[in-house]
Amino acid sequence: MISFQKLFELPKEEEEDFTFNEIEEGIYFRGHNLWLLVISMGIACVGLNINSSAAVIGAMLISPLMGPIVGAAFGFSIGNRHLMRLGIVNWALMIVVALSSSALYFLITPFHSETAQLESFKTATIFDCFLALLGGFAWFLGIVRKEAIKVIAGVAVSTACIPPLCTAGFGIANGNWEYFWGGFYFYLINCFFIAVGTWILSIILGYQKYYLQKNKIKNQKMSLFISLISALILIPSILLTKKKWEKEKFNERSESYIKTIKKNHPELAIISHEIFEENGEKYLKITLLNDSATISKGRLDQHNSLVKDIHLIWQYSPNQQNAESPKMKDMQTQISELKLEIERMKTKNNNN
Repeated sequence: MISFQKLFELPKEEEEDFTFNEIEEGIYFRGHNLWLLVISMGIACVGLNINSSAAVIGAMLISPLMGPIVGAAFGFSIGNRHLMRLGIVNWALMIVVALSSSALYFLITPFHSETAQLESFKTATIFDCFLALLGGFAWFLGIVRKEAIKVIAGVAVSTACIPPLCTAGFGIANGNWEYFWGGFYFYLINCFFIAVGTWILSIILGYQKYYLQKNKIKNQKMSLFISLISALILIPSILLTKKKWEKEKFNERSESYIKTIKKNHPELAIISHEIFEENGEKYLKITLLNDSATISKGRLDQHNSLVKDIHLIWQYSPNQQNAESPKMKDMQTQISELKLEIERMKTKNNNN
């Protein structure tokens, strides 16, 4: 018979003192660890700069970011002020080195565009908080086990920290404070919830009992304090999650509208469409090929009722708006004829 208690229990595979020494040793940020961070930041910056997810993942594999965070959280859990102080000092040093490295790269590089990779790490959502919490669990479980799983746990946690710091560095280098504060907040919530995961598991696994006498009142106050701080930190991420969800819905509705227009008016040449918000209002800008003879504006306006809360902006392609050359007119005629021929063929096939 399978014992469910043994199936889910978390036995310690190391002595408490051995784990303590291992965590304390991982806090120090100097020598190899310092240069590994500089190198990993460089690799991540290149990946974000050229939109290469492979380079970003490569940086995550070698980044030594989590030692000070876990050390400070573990020290807080067991009431060891020396460990807390050591973790916070090395964590601050790590932030300074990481931001300096990434900002220096983005100052030197000739590419300053806001890539999709950079964009994705300037907005933290509640899901990122949850991911960081799970990362904290994974890291601490790796610490209290034997060597085999520690690298995997370290990688799982580091994935959440390197790119946001690089994004913050991009913001510093380009004077873009939206990217700086977005990336830095992303990084801070990751650090905080990784620390919370460490704190929770250190209590569950009995490390607090080992280093401290049981003090229910103190533990209750500590739990209440961490819960309040967690709630305060979560508020911006919840708002950002809501904003991101609304943007996704806006995009979905716009795509649905474009599909409806194309279905009802296959002769209409839609070159591109763009969504944006201004003064709290939603706008959908649709660019058409300059063949206004094919459909009237009145017919297009009939479809505005499909998206009552979205303002539609119809425009002809700027490069062709004033084109009156015979070649352009001939090309537009050919396109219109081709569309009509395609529709006739579709109708014929459907009848057959």
